Amino acid sequence: MRASAVRNINPRFRSDWLASRRSALHCSPIVVEAALLAGALAVAVGVRIYRLGSVPRVVTADEADNLQTAYHMIAGTGPGIFGLDWKPAPAFSLYPLAGTIQTFGGSIADFRLFPVILSALTCLLFYALARQTLRPRAALPALFLLATNLWFVHFSRTAWENMNSALFAAGACYATVRAVRTARARWWAVAGVFSAFGLYGYFSGRLIFAAVVLAAACAAAAGDISWRSAGRGLAIATGATIILFAPMAVTIVQRWDEFNRRTASVSIFAADAASNQSAWTRVARNAVRNFRGFVLNDGSVVNQGLWGRYSPRDRAPLDLPTAALFVVGLVLAARRWRQTYAWWPFFLPLLVAEIFSFGTPDLARAVVFAPFYFLFVGIALEEAFRPIRSRTLRVTVGFAVMLVATAIGVTNVRGYFNWQKQREVQLMRFPGVDRCEFDAWRQLAQRAASEGPGPLEPAAFETVRMKLSCSPLASAWLRRQ
Repeated sequence: MRASAVRNINPRFRSDWLASRRSALHCSPIVVEAALLAGALAVAVGVRIYRLGSVPRVVTADEADNLQTAYHMIAGTGPGIFGLDWKPAPAFSLYPLAGTIQTFGGSIADFRLFPVILSALTCLLFYALARQTLRPRAALPALFLLATNLWFVHFSRTAWENMNSALFAAGACYATVRAVRTARARWWAVAGVFSAFGLYGYFSGRLIFAAVVLAAACAAAAGDISWRSAGRGLAIATGATIILFAPMAVTIVQRWDEFNRRTASVSIFAADAASNQSAWTRVARNAVRNFRGFVLNDGSVVNQGLWGRYSPRDRAPLDLPTAALFVVGLVLAARRWRQTYAWWPFFLPLLVAEIFSFGTPDLARAVVFAPFYFLFVGIALEEAFRPIRSRTLRVTVGFAVMLVATAIGVTNVRGYFNWQKQREVQLMRFPGVDRCEFDAWRQLAQRAASEGPGPLEPAAFETVRMKLSCSPLASAWLRRQ
């Protein structure tokens, strides 16, 4: 509308019109938040699908074993939905891998979409959980730091099911907080559903339900709900968990020794008789090592030996700036415990999986805690805004925080791809299948799956590998054996 025309309008209506025009120039905070969230999630997905078929170069033995189970599921010769897979663990958690292959295809990039989807959903649930306590100015950079963290990115691009433990833990915590704040029974049921999925998933997620119980007890102790309400809520959550997990529980009881075999093989207590030290002495030493590795982020105790496949040598789960924010966040969260008490119980799955087993700190088992790291990082970022009263200065600081988070994220992502270029790192992923060998291996594995429940015989593939002779890495690895 021309200025002359505006002048001819009744002054009262003209002021209303000008006010509406000025307000139209300012985006709603919800729209801005949604746009930034969409951008962060787009970055998360982009980082995960970039060169997914070639980085990591080698399909590890665990990936290959998971694939063989999925091929058997597709062929109808594998474990049922309430059966046990090769580890043995509930086969339920590998059915989504089979579905991913059937939906997208059978290439390396296709089957690795399985952890990509799990990790993207984890990022989304993390943000929903963070926003229950944090403002967007802290939750968004925390999400970006999670999405680009080197350790988290690595397991987001490797076809293991351990990523599901992080998803289910974040979902259970979110549902529990919602249940406490809304006093609605359905959220306790949702917490029970996520707890049941945790029992079906990667073994470090089996204590998610215990974390929910502790979170409910903390809510009652804080006075946010009564003890009676907490009891009723936990009864609903327990009922949902039992109903969903009962069919699997029957299988576990019937095949207890088989189901417990892998856990027993890494348990400190199972090996007590074969050692000169008592189990509790080793537990105490493990507690110190894991405190250094996962709380202080001391890289000197992380990724030794075989575990160098999980992250660069002497690299802690968090980079140095993020680790400093995490420690500050722990202190602040302890002071603001009434707002953060639901987060602390989710240390439990991490501590039990790490302290009471051999070979720790183990970053594969620790993925269950990844989203919670960045909740504490977020509360440290939130505190940085607290003394700022000026809206303009707050926006300026928020922009600076996002720039710094972006710089940290870019450094982490570049570090991941540079790490995966190293020949020694690629060799650590053996025994495995190099990308040039994968199509031949897949054909043999799918044929074996169609013929019966037995796995592909390693000797059959080694014969084909010799004929292909396409992988200098495989040849170098064989010479080392």
